[in-house]
This record gives sequence, structure tokens and C-alpha cells, in this order.
Amino acid sequence: MENAEVRSRTLSEAEREAVRERHWSLVGQVAQNSASVEMCLRSLMIALLDSKYAGIIAAGQNASDLIENCIALMQANQEISDEAREQGLDLLRSLKPLFTQRNNVVHAPWFPSAREDSLTEAISMVSKRRAPMRPTLVNYADVEKLSTALNQAIGKLWEWTHGELGAAARRPQVNY
Repeated sequence: MENAEVRSRTLSEAEREAVRERHWSLVGQVAQNSASVEMCLRSLMIALLDSKYAGIIAAGQNASDLIENCIALMQANQEISDEAREQGLDLLRSLKPLFTQRNNVVHAPWFPSAREDSLTEAISMVSKRRAPMRPTLVNYADVEKLSTALNQAIGKLWEWTHGELGAAARRPQVNY
């Protein structure tokens, strides 16, 4: 029985260029959608803090910190109904794994092979703090799903923030 890897065909230069373009397109989509989710998380944190200084506090925080701070603020907020709080907390908790995947997609270098399998996947060298790099398989379809999930989270976060917190989400901020 032949090994499937031996049978895979080497890609032409045009096909390899198409793989590189797809890679950059996927990374860009994930980066853009995650940046938009972070913007919505900052808006949520500002609304939950309900202070003219909230924008200063939320500025520069990474997505993980924004999620954790919003969870804490949402749990402490007595003006949010229990049902709305649970919806908001579920939404925030659902973002955690998306940002873990996002970090692996955006911050780790990808190495597609020159063979047919690079049309659907690549190897990524994921490096975490103080841990050696580990090769991780990146499936392009999974990255497209991640991009879609981040894009959907933008609307959900925006809708929850402005639907539940209303005027607090539009409070004027101190310019800094």
C-alpha cells in the first residue's frame, strides 16, 4: 500500500502563490475581525464603568483583560437583569477560545508545504510564554470559521451593549 504523502503532487508556482494569498487573506480577516471585537469590548467596558474616565481605563487593554474585566463588571452590576447578565456573560465567555485561536493564527508563522496538502492546511509554529515552539496544524477551513465567529461576535457584542446599557454606552468621554 502506497503512502498518501508520497502520492501527493507538487504545486506549481501559481498554485503556491494562490496559497500565499489565501494565507494572507485569512490572517488579515482574523486580525481585522478581532480588532473590531476588541473595539466592541472597549465600548462594553466603558458602558459598564459608566464614568467619563472609562475610556482611559479601557484604552490599551488586550482582549483577554477586557473580557475578564467586563465579566467582573457585569457580575457586579446590579442594574442588569439576571437574564441579560447571563446572556452577556455567556457571550463574553464564548470569546475566550476565539481569542486563543486568533492568537495562534495571527502571531505564529505558517509554513505551507509545496505539495497538494497546502491547499487546505499549513503547519504553524506556535510559541507560548517560556515554552518551546510547537508545530500545530492550521486548517484553512477552521480559520475561515474563526473569522466568521469573530465577525458574528461584533454584532452580538454591539447589540448587547447598546440594548442593555443604552445611554451609558454613549456617555461622553474625557479626551486624552
